[in-house]
Amino acid sequence: MKNDAAKNLKLISDYKNNDIFRSNFNKLAGLVFGIDFEPWYRAGFWNDRYICCSYANGNEVVSNVSVNMMELVVDGGLKKAVQIGTVMTHPDYRKKGLSAELMNFALAEYGAGADLIYLFANESAAGFYPAFGFEEIRETSFELIPALNDNNNAGLKKLDIAGHKDFSILKRLAFNRAPASKKLGVINDSHLIMFYCINYYTDNIYYSENLDTVVIYVIENGSLYLYDILSENDSAANNIALLNSLREAMSASGAAQIVFMFTPDIIAPGVKGFYNQRDYKLFIKPGTCKITGEFNFSRLSHA
Repeated sequence: MKNDAAKNLKLISDYKNNDIFRSNFNKLAGLVFGIDFEPWYRAGFWNDRYICCSYANGNEVVSNVSVNMMELVVDGGLKKAVQIGTVMTHPDYRKKGLSAELMNFALAEYGAGADLIYLFANESAAGFYPAFGFEEIRETSFELIPALNDNNNAGLKKLDIAGHKDFSILKRLAFNRAPASKKLGVINDSHLIMFYCINYYTDNIYYSENLDTVVIYVIENGSLYLYDILSENDSAANNIALLNSLREAMSASGAAQIVFMFTPDIIAPGVKGFYNQRDYKLFIKPGTCKITGEFNFSRLSHA
């Protein structure tokens, strides 16, 4: 049953192809998070896996909870998951229980049958989610100080995804990628990969023709932050030639270690896990799937 504030509003969902509602969703996302989903939509990557559940006052979207349908590889097994994201309310409509109403709707409508339901929350919103059965779970970060093993090299070159040829390489590998990790990996997540590549990492995408593999990394603060490895080969992350190429990029910039922005299955000495303070918290709703041991959700899979 709707609360009093929600009774005067219209509940809408899965409206990405409605130009008016999508435009007003983008306005709210820009106001709250500084995000514009329109280039992603126009490029054709906003697919049926990302679903908005919103309240609208007329045509104005005033509150939203989004659902992202995910396929995870957990300890080698395929799991169906739901990731909650883009939880936001216009300042004029806050403290009226709208996010809670939408959360209940999203969980009831899309959560049934999921092996895992999870979300990432900033510190200010962390207190909101335990009321819906979510528990805070601590993730592990992983780093490696790699050594050159031989003269084998992957031959990485920077992609210019503004060009059709390079964009096609990225798109093909994003759509056909094998999970970068069998411990905790993601498949069929091309929509999220392309969102991040289009909006945030345009200048950080590299390709090895020898390995037919794309790597996305950023070098800053003395570290190489490895965000993802896109390959049709599920052993690409363990390839010595790829490690050598990353080590050369580190040497050229003075970086000392690789920091994995996902859970690595890498076969190399020196990989170690550690806990560090993050600007977000992971919440998981207990279900049939449990992730054991040390793990880190891929940063490019955050919705």
